[in-house]
Amino acid sequence: MKCRMKLERDERGFAMAGLLLVVMILAVVSSFSVVHTSLDTRSTAHYNTGNRAFYAAESGLMRALNSINGPKVIDFQADIVGRWAELLGSGAFGMPSDGQSGYSITVQADAANPRDRGVITAVGTGPLLARRTIRVTVGKSGFWGAPGTIHIAADGGVSSQFTGNAFEVDGNNHDRFGTLTGDGSQVPGISTRTGDIANSVASSLNNQQKDNVRGTGFSNSPLTPSVIPAGGPGVDDLDAFVADLLTNPSLFQTNTKKFNGNDTFGTLANPQVTYMTNANVTLNGNAQGAGILIADGSIKINGTLDFTGLMIVRGDTVINYTGSATDDTIVLGNATILGSLWTGNLQIKVGGSAIVDYCNECLQLVDEIQGQSGLIPRPMSILAWGEEI
Repeated sequence: MKCRMKLERDERGFAMAGLLLVVMILAVVSSFSVVHTSLDTRSTAHYNTGNRAFYAAESGLMRALNSINGPKVIDFQADIVGRWAELLGSGAFGMPSDGQSGYSITVQADAANPRDRGVITAVGTGPLLARRTIRVTVGKSGFWGAPGTIHIAADGGVSSQFTGNAFEVDGNNHDRFGTLTGDGSQVPGISTRTGDIANSVASSLNNQQKDNVRGTGFSNSPLTPSVIPAGGPGVDDLDAFVADLLTNPSLFQTNTKKFNGNDTFGTLANPQVTYMTNANVTLNGNAQGAGILIADGSIKINGTLDFTGLMIVRGDTVINYTGSATDDTIVLGNATILGSLWTGNLQIKVGGSAIVDYCNECLQLVDEIQGQSGLIPRPMSILAWGEEI
């Protein structure tokens, strides 16, 4: 009897030991599960923050390309690297949709070809010290042409007055002889940087004049002139472009105030960069030219002007107006411009027989003067892309 009772107590001891072993195994399994879940959660968090940093770097890269391709590029070193703080700003930028992520951008010119190629580095950051870096190589792409037949680079202070009904500003593509190409390509008749300026210029045209400004967006029904906010170079960009152009070997610089004969400022066979520095220039005779004409001040044309290429006027511009303006660009005779006219602060007074027709071929002809390629600004495109680890 005593022996049986002792055996029963021993069986209970074995049962307790087995139960403790099971509890310990369950505890270990549970602990492992908790640790595994915690590691998995941390891994997922780091993966998500890494993605957020990568997306921030991509956003910065897109913003950088937009900042570069707004004005386009003649010389990457001078126009982009030298003006980067002005174009985009320096330091870090936050993501509007993600307050914990951001990016910074740096640019540098290609050592072997600083004029035509460069490198953009975008560094994106996110929570938990996440960091991703994207580096792209960019280079000049296809020929761009111009934002409009007449491009207004100003962001404000533009007034306009159209006189008569014989003028023409046509954004449909013409050839070098002034004939419509019929290829369907076109730009705005007048391009602006803001919608307010476009509305102001368009509203200054009366119903008899609106069909004289043709190109992108033009319509006969309802009658709508081709005056389009298309971005493009600003006033500071024009200044930077002029600085680039003044290094061209073909540069003809003159401070002459009055030209009274048959003057030539380049030909189609030998186009040139002409730089007029006098504040008030008068052309009394017959003038012709081809290439790029830069005017720091006003030009008064009493005779006839036939020009092929790009004209850049950094002050006010008045074309073929018979009034008495003293500080503007005035055409009192007949003016025919094939190509494009860019102006810093256009005070439009157009009348008489002034003709400004867009001509992509004409701009291409003057894109290379004296062997210096890329005188017309071009967009940059991505040539190589990579993520740094």
